[in-house]
Amino acid sequence: MRSPIDVEKAHHYDRCRESVDSDDYPSPPSIDEAKQSLTENTASAPPPPPPPYSAFSINRRRFILGVVTAAGFFGPLCGAVYLPSLKLFQHVFKTSETAVNGTVSIYQLVFAIAPLFGAAASDVGGRKTVYIVGFGSFLIANTLLALLPAHIVLLYFLRIFQAFGSCIVFSVGAGTVADITEPARRASALAWFLMGPQLGPILGPLIGGQFATESRWRWVFGILSLTSLPVYLGILLSMPETLRSLVGNGAAVAHQPCISIPKFRTKPCIDSKVSKAPRPSFRKFMHLLKYPPHLIVSINGALQFAGLYGMYISFPTIWQDGYNWTTAEVGYAFLCPGIAMFITSIFVGRFSDYMRKKAIANSSDGKIAPERRIAMQIPAFVVAGAGKIMFGWFTQNRVHPAAGLFSAAVASAGVSVVFVTSISYQTECDPAQKASLVALGGCLRNIAAAICAAIMVSCFRGLGWGWAFTGLGILDLLCIPGIILIMVRGVKFREALKREQQLNK
Repeated sequence: MRSPIDVEKAHHYDRCRESVDSDDYPSPPSIDEAKQSLTENTASAPPPPPPPYSAFSINRRRFILGVVTAAGFFGPLCGAVYLPSLKLFQHVFKTSETAVNGTVSIYQLVFAIAPLFGAAASDVGGRKTVYIVGFGSFLIANTLLALLPAHIVLLYFLRIFQAFGSCIVFSVGAGTVADITEPARRASALAWFLMGPQLGPILGPLIGGQFATESRWRWVFGILSLTSLPVYLGILLSMPETLRSLVGNGAAVAHQPCISIPKFRTKPCIDSKVSKAPRPSFRKFMHLLKYPPHLIVSINGALQFAGLYGMYISFPTIWQDGYNWTTAEVGYAFLCPGIAMFITSIFVGRFSDYMRKKAIANSSDGKIAPERRIAMQIPAFVVAGAGKIMFGWFTQNRVHPAAGLFSAAVASAGVSVVFVTSISYQTECDPAQKASLVALGGCLRNIAAAICAAIMVSCFRGLGWGWAFTGLGILDLLCIPGIILIMVRGVKFREALKREQQLNK
């Protein structure tokens, strides 16, 4: 017979066994049950956030924007700073007026054509290599012009490299801005970038006029060399590669040191799914014009810029002959349209991004068509045309100079609106060829400007200032139907472009 202690131990053992066998301690789940539980938890978890459009920090993006803006400033500046010395160079280089004017023509010709090849190469091989080679040739050409003996053959030869090195930076710079700036803020960034090309023709005559003497003419090129050197060093040592078909959003290069050894070739760091531009060729480049919006926007910009350039080159004749102004006073007159373009670019860029953001918030799917960017071009063409017409008649009738300067500012403001919105629109329509599209527009604009410069004197003599600028204003108004066509059929045009791109892959 067991003792009471043994009986109590037996009861305690039974209670522990019942507790272990109860539901308080369930058996381990099976493999199928574990998989089902994992699937349910994964489905209920929120999706990971998408990667940022650009992995570069805000300060790094500002640095890149500042460098490309400064680089884009030198092309137009180099062309404008040269003009006050044309008469002087006839004596310095011991040649004729026709020969000296030929150096201006060859600069404009190279300035129009070279970006086609530089921009196409940057869309395939990378931005930084084109910057290093192009801007380096600009720096070397100006240094040699400031140091070598005065000879007209050297002037022609080095002017070619001046134009080549400075002009491709503008088209490639616009591609860089689009690489690092999401579409929601792209117009604002491009507005700042366009400050360089817009201020160059305004400040050039002011700077060049200070050195238009026989003892100081070399400083026309020396100043360009000295001021471009820090910009080139910034590109060489601190500028990262931004081409999205090579580095994506920049995550692979965003954390590189601020100063690093330059590389002339960047190996692709992303997969092959990212859209790439076609290999550069003249046929493929001209193929861009088969897309109606590119053709319309490029031709419109060329016609409008021709009128603006015609107004700029007429300033010395109008203000000196018509109002008896001095050369210095004419130089100060350029500030009026320049300041107007500066203010308008900043305002339009921010306003365009604000309207885009507002439209996205009101849309059902969070997407909007790029054509909304260029809707404001319709009033801009009206404003630009009206400004040019007023400028012609006010100056022909010798109205107070303030009226002519105000009209020039109005025309420049309208042109600025078209510049900012056109580049924003084109970079959103065809993101794989951003730099090539900007180069195409620049080529047509410079060709139109060269033609306008060649015929403006004859137009003034045959028609007078009033009717000559009326014709240029009418060209602005003729651009409006093309903008309406893009707004109405833009969606179908883009769908056709996507189908064509899919077939060519």
